Amino acid sequence: MSAAEQWVYDNSRPTALTVPARLFRAVHHLLLVSGVGVMVLATHAPMAAAHGTFLAVVFNVALGFFAVEYVTRLYGAAAAPSAEPTHPWVARWEWAISLNGIIDLAAVLPFVLAGLAGWSPEATNLFAVLWVLKLFRYSPGSGMLQRVLRDARESLFSVFVAFIVVLLVAATLMHVFEGPGQPKLYGSIPDALWWTIVTLTTTGYGDVVPVTPLGRVLAAVVMICGIATFAMWAGILATAFANEVRRREFLRNWDLIVKVPFFRELGAATIADIARILKPQEVEKGRAIIRRGDPGDCMFFIVSGEVEVRLAAGPERLGPGGFFGEIALITGEPRRATAVASVATQLLALDIADFRELTARRPELAEVVTREGRRRLERDRQAQGGGE
Repeated sequence: MSAAEQWVYDNSRPTALTVPARLFRAVHHLLLVSGVGVMVLATHAPMAAAHGTFLAVVFNVALGFFAVEYVTRLYGAAAAPSAEPTHPWVARWEWAISLNGIIDLAAVLPFVLAGLAGWSPEATNLFAVLWVLKLFRYSPGSGMLQRVLRDARESLFSVFVAFIVVLLVAATLMHVFEGPGQPKLYGSIPDALWWTIVTLTTTGYGDVVPVTPLGRVLAAVVMICGIATFAMWAGILATAFANEVRRREFLRNWDLIVKVPFFRELGAATIADIARILKPQEVEKGRAIIRRGDPGDCMFFIVSGEVEVRLAAGPERLGPGGFFGEIALITGEPRRATAVASVATQLLALDIADFRELTARRPELAEVVTREGRRRLERDRQAQGGGE
């Protein structure tokens, strides 16, 4: 792996924050939007006649950029972390047959093939619609969507099979019931399939309708099956998305929790319990996190940053690993202090209901929190009724 390959790979990653990477993304997105926009405008005859040369120049610049991008990414693929044990050209081939590699190739190859086949520029330029697929690389949710579809593929396919079965059976029966009376509309199963698809998808154009009693009964059954099928698809996808969101939140919380010294000595089982219930929060500098006199409904652990707890005995500064707000949870009284973020701070919030459930399951955690809370409360009382 050469330094040039490493530089190309590092600056072509969608999440890279270097100046060349940001400049590349800005030019890439500008040309992508411009190229697709030009393709759309070129189909409008008056616009193409008035500005045809300008549209062609913009389009060809975008096409040339994407051709160079494909070659560059292919070259830099040898520096990918997964390519270390393999030969550089093997790594390049693996990238070329990956989803991103195929999308980048599809942004260029159809124009080359269409040009060799002698297609007109007007017809060839329509392939630019494939360029929008390149945005998936820069979409934060595209990875989640791929994982959801992969995890739910068996359930989705099972429902799809049921959909096809209902589609074919309904089209066959409708051909039998309605074919003699409406031969132009239901005279063959392919003809009947149009009505079945429209009805199963609940579109209901009304251009083809049954007139016999059996046909109408079948239509009612097909409508119900269509609603049930799409409800199952929606339920499967919603459940898969919810599971993926929970998984990502769990992993994110786990990464945050292990940064807090207070939790590092706990076992994996305890950290897993905590990761499911703690809620991450980011607080900007100078913002009040809790205020004196407010109801005490949660406590906070500091992941990074600094918090100033304004007590009657004097201010106390807490850094990473510190926690505050526990006295109100222990005593049930209103907040006895105000806590303000001294700098931009990342917190983990523990709700009162989750706090009580967690401390019931993990008495060792309850002992540490309660001991610290009583120490602060005693010092507060000695200062004649100060804060938390």
